Amino acid sequence: MSIGILGGGISGITLQRFLRRPSMVLERDERIGGLCRTFWKNGFGYDIGGHILFSKHQQVNDLVNTVLGENINQCRRLNTILYKGRYVKYPFENDLAALDVDDRYACLIDYLKAGQAPDAEGTSANLEEWAYRVFGRAIADKYLIPYNRKIWKLDPRETDTVWVERIPRPPMEDVVKSALGISTEGYTHQLYFRYPLHGGFESLVHALRRDDAVVRCGAGVQRVERHGRGWRVFDGRERHDFERLVVAFPIHEAIKVIDGVPPEVEAAVARLRYNAMRVVLVAVGNESLLDKSAIYIPDETVLPHRVCFMGFFSPNTVRPGTSSLVAEITMPPGHPLEEMSDAVMIERVVDDLDRIGIIRRAEVVETDLRRIPYGYPVSDMSFRPCKAVVHRWFADQGIELLGRFAEFDYINSDECMRRALALAERLNAEPG
Repeated sequence: MSIGILGGGISGITLQRFLRRPSMVLERDERIGGLCRTFWKNGFGYDIGGHILFSKHQQVNDLVNTVLGENINQCRRLNTILYKGRYVKYPFENDLAALDVDDRYACLIDYLKAGQAPDAEGTSANLEEWAYRVFGRAIADKYLIPYNRKIWKLDPRETDTVWVERIPRPPMEDVVKSALGISTEGYTHQLYFRYPLHGGFESLVHALRRDDAVVRCGAGVQRVERHGRGWRVFDGRERHDFERLVVAFPIHEAIKVIDGVPPEVEAAVARLRYNAMRVVLVAVGNESLLDKSAIYIPDETVLPHRVCFMGFFSPNTVRPGTSSLVAEITMPPGHPLEEMSDAVMIERVVDDLDRIGIIRRAEVVETDLRRIPYGYPVSDMSFRPCKAVVHRWFADQGIELLGRFAEFDYINSDECMRRALALAERLNAEPG
């Protein structure tokens, strides 16, 4: 084969779809999908968190339309934040009128003062400093800082700002309007999104797979070594020779199987922090969980940081007359939450969500839990230099990195597809 693609998530499958050279995908699991898999239990489908389809890039939108065809459910975002028992429309600063009058005043005056500060457009040393500079102390302390501390399990003063462009930054006029009760919408490119009507989010990955694609599932890579000008890959059952290699599975696993990784590169990878995830399905015997798309929960006494409502995304992910949510919990390796059994964690999630009024325990009809070893790349203060060391070494070897945990970049599925398209174009243009 000309090109070996190690990893059958959305990045690897999208890349293979557009390659005009012979290629093979090797996937460790028994089915493709990676972080875009959908799990099913007794008629309830749930994803690894809140996967939805939207993009600033028209080529990605066109690709989704092409491969899914009529298997698309059009949705309007109804995300909220649960703060002090009140539902605040997402993003927080676009619905200040939902707060009590004292909180509303504090958020607005601090926001206006931050915008008038002499260094308002300056650089920030960390996430906390950035949040104070951009949004003011009240909005930062009430929502942004506790929520990010909860999801990253890292002090915001130790968190790099490399990904803050993902955080909505509304114009001042919108924040003032929101405080006065005038309806506004932030992050408008996400206001409408799509989701597969049937099959859960994983159906997108299967739709992207080309009919003639060579994909080997259950083929976990055990060793990668140089072979002439190319690469030899052993998957435990077979040996494969490739001219070019694309790593599309976690970099922490890749360096364990690639021969000749220098100690300084291994050390850099070891310092790249990440959080694992537990995703917990909770289904109820009524349709009470259909009026929102997601709830963000900054309260650190509540285990999940976010819950997403699967029946809102598609009615075919729930049984008739029921509804469900999927709760997300993050933890770094070695965190005490890792020791919590599945049964205990499910009980804790149900208890927490019952306590804050999202569900009623007596109405729960089904639960489930999945352990996800790699959920979120974490950008601490060593993130940028360590990532640069890793990328430079792989580039020197002629190995391409693709996807959230291979590139070690906090990107969503639409950006994974966009980068896969760009890499396919580049590989297709190579001679030979």
